[in-house]
Parts: sequence; structure tokens; C-alpha cells
Amino acid sequence: MKILRLLCLSILVDVNHYGVLSFGISTVHTTAIKSNIRIHPPMVHSSVHKKYRSRQLSTAHEDDETEPQTVIAMDSNLQILNAAFLVAGTTIGGGFLALPSVVAPSGFYPSAVALIGVWGYFLAQSFVLVECINRTKYDSNDSNPPGVAGAAKSVFGKKGEIAIGILLVILIEATLVSQISRAGMLFPNYRLGCVVSAVSIATLVFGPKSGIIFASKANAALTSLFLLSTLSVFGCGVGIADWSKLGMSNNWASVPAALPSFLQLLVYGEIVPTVCQILKYNTRRIKMAIILGSFMTLCLQIGWSGLGLSLVSSASDAVEVLLASSGPVRLPLFSLAITAILTTILGSYLALLSTVNDFVQKSRKKDINHDDGEVSNSSMQKSQGDNSPWHRMKVASIITVPASVIACSSPSVFLKAIDFAGSYPVLMLWGVAPPLMALIQRSRDDKGTSNFRRTAGPSVWLVVLVLLAVGMIGFSAIGDMASFVNKFKIL
Repeated sequence: MKILRLLCLSILVDVNHYGVLSFGISTVHTTAIKSNIRIHPPMVHSSVHKKYRSRQLSTAHEDDETEPQTVIAMDSNLQILNAAFLVAGTTIGGGFLALPSVVAPSGFYPSAVALIGVWGYFLAQSFVLVECINRTKYDSNDSNPPGVAGAAKSVFGKKGEIAIGILLVILIEATLVSQISRAGMLFPNYRLGCVVSAVSIATLVFGPKSGIIFASKANAALTSLFLLSTLSVFGCGVGIADWSKLGMSNNWASVPAALPSFLQLLVYGEIVPTVCQILKYNTRRIKMAIILGSFMTLCLQIGWSGLGLSLVSSASDAVEVLLASSGPVRLPLFSLAITAILTTILGSYLALLSTVNDFVQKSRKKDINHDDGEVSNSSMQKSQGDNSPWHRMKVASIITVPASVIACSSPSVFLKAIDFAGSYPVLMLWGVAPPLMALIQRSRDDKGTSNFRRTAGPSVWLVVLVLLAVGMIGFSAIGDMASFVNKFKIL
């Protein structure tokens, strides 16, 4: 559900042979483009098109001619809605449970203003990323849909692609650390809870040979339960909340310290390439989907912040306080927490799966080349398609162990991991990289190498976005260095 919350909620709307709309809940892997898994948006059945085409050929009535246009327009709107839910599903994850704790020091209203500001910042950055992705597609002869790494490669070369890949891995690992830590807090024994949560989802993903398919089905069920739990929490909590608590604290000076967490909890840049592909690189439709999806998420984040603060009497962790109580919110909140956390862990495992598989296979190819001087066809095929239990166990260990060890160290790493991800990887990936790529691509326009239309505003605006990201990175770095120096002095 988060970043690289790989399996995002999307509402697929289909049209059957009789023109009746049918709805279903599905899941889409946010890194499917990287994993060479194509994501196909909901399409009107070919038989429906054939039916309308035959009508057009057999009659000259205007009513029959306008009917296909109506269906095409409806399908276009449904694709925009589908893409909007992808954006919303990518943004919402287990980390949003921490919002009441993050918001408490500064108060609800200052934090709400900051959340709206972060939302606006990422909205502007997403429009820049859309321009980069669409321009890469426009200038490329490759039929494969470009991703963020592909756009970086077209601008910075192979080293840029590797750098983006490393930042993505760091960001996903930080997400894993925070979610495994949050899961451990739900158990009486923290470390046992961390291990059980990490190993159980790893067994689900890496245990069976068809782990990805099986995990996707499990994620669909968990996502459905998450939706029901969210509705239940708000339904039970709104009536018993003390909304007067929202105005009790307005500490604007504490807002900057909460910004890294807000950045991590509202980012959705990883899904933008998929949205571009689904909407066939139509800039206007892509922007509509991003605005709609991100706004839904903003409303949910602000709503949960206010509800959490209104239901507890102190600045303590709202989730822990409410789970320890006997109120009506307890059971639906536990269900919401566990499904949000597990879907985020599951998605993060899947996000890293293709990257680790590539690394393991390349290492094996190098070993074969070193030992035999050349690679036979049978050896090559074996290295590419290895799905043995030993291979799956090796991949699972590489993905699971580092994050689990860090998470088991202390419950405090939950918020620290969220803060770290928002301070550095998120700002580098989705704050600095897109405007820089767009500026370099535009400089090539000035040399006459591309006729692509600019859609993200003037170049001065892109420079402002870069400077804002660099400023926030510098602010976080200064704070972290000061904290480190203070700890060193105490020692």
C-alpha cells in the first residue's frame, strides 16, 4: 500500500456483452513495469466494439453513430478513475497509522496546513515526472513503457539508472523496517512479533513456486478487509470523538520536524509511470487521475489525524491507546492496522524480488563465465529460470534479514525509519531527480533534438522545485548532524 506499496487498490470497471457495468476489486503491482509485467487498464470487450462497428456499417442513423462515442467516453472516464485509485492505493500504507503521533506535537491545524503543502509539492513534482516519462516515450523507439529508471538512463546514462535503482532499494528497505517494527508492536513480545510478521509474509511470497500469483490473491483479500476496516473505524469513531481537542495545541514551530514524515506518508511517485501507461500518455487525463487520487489520500490522512487526536487524551501513540481500550473502535482498528501493515510488507517484498533476482542471476552468470570461459545455452536458461527452493530461500534471506534485524533492535525505529525515508531517499528520488531530468531534456529541445511540448510549467519553476528539495534535505542533515554530535558529547 505504500511506496512501493506494490499491490495497490484499484477499482476495475468492466462492460459485459450486454453493456452492463460490473465492478470488482483487484490489485496491481506498482513495480510491474520494472518486473516486465504489463499492466492493462480496463478495456471495453472487443465484442462490444464489433457490435457497434457492425451497427455503424449497417445503418446511417445518427443515434447509432453516437452510441459508440458514448461508450468510448465512458471507458475513458473509467480508466481515469482506475488510475486515480492506483495513486490513492500506492500512497496509503501502514505508515499512515503513525499520523496522530506525528501530528500531536504541532497540533491538528498546523499539521493539516503542512499536509496540504506537502500534497501540493508532490502534485507539482508528479506533473514534472509526467513530462519526463511522456518525453522519454515520445523520443524513444523502444516499445516498452519507460519507468523512472528508464527516464534517468535516457538523461544520465547507465550510471543514472543504477543510482535511481539504489535509491529505490534503500527506500523500500526503510519502508520494510518501519512496517516490521509497527507489526511487532501489536504483539506482547515485540521481537517475536517482528520475526513472525516478517517470516510469515516471506513464506507466503517465497514459499510456493507460484509465489507472486498466490501473494497477489492474498493481497486482494487483505486490501478488501482494509477498506472495510477503514470504513468501520470512521463509522465507530466519529460519534464518540471529542473534536474540541483539535484546537488545543497550535505549535507551528514543531511543523518542520514533522515534514520528513509527511513527505514519506504522501509520496506516490513510483506509480506515476504506470498511470502514464494506463492512460496512454495523455497528459490531461494523467493529471486528472493524479489530482483525484492524491486528493482522496489527503482527505483520508487529514481525517485520520483528526480522528486519532480526538479519540485519545494525550500525545501517546493513538493506535496503542485505542487498541488497549475496550471501546467500539478497538476491533476495526486492529483489523485496519494489521491489514495495512501486512499488505505493505508483502508489496515491499515483491518490489525487491525482481531486483534481487537480477542481481543473483548476474552473479551466477559471472561465476559461470569465470569457471568455464563461456556460458552454454542450457546453463544460461537454468540461471534465468531458477525457481528451486534453495534459490527462493536465498532471495528471501537477502530481502528479509537486513530489514528484520534492524526492526528488531527497538520499537523506536518505526518512526525513525519513516523520518529517514522522507528526509533523504524520497526527496532525492521525487524531489531532486524529476526537475533535473526535465531541465536536461528541455536543454536538448533548445538544440533542436526534440519537439515535445512542455507541460510542467516554466523552467524557472523547475529550479524552484529542486531548490526546495535541496533545502529540505539540508535542513534534515543539519538536524541529524546536531543530534549525532550531542549524543557523542554525552558519551
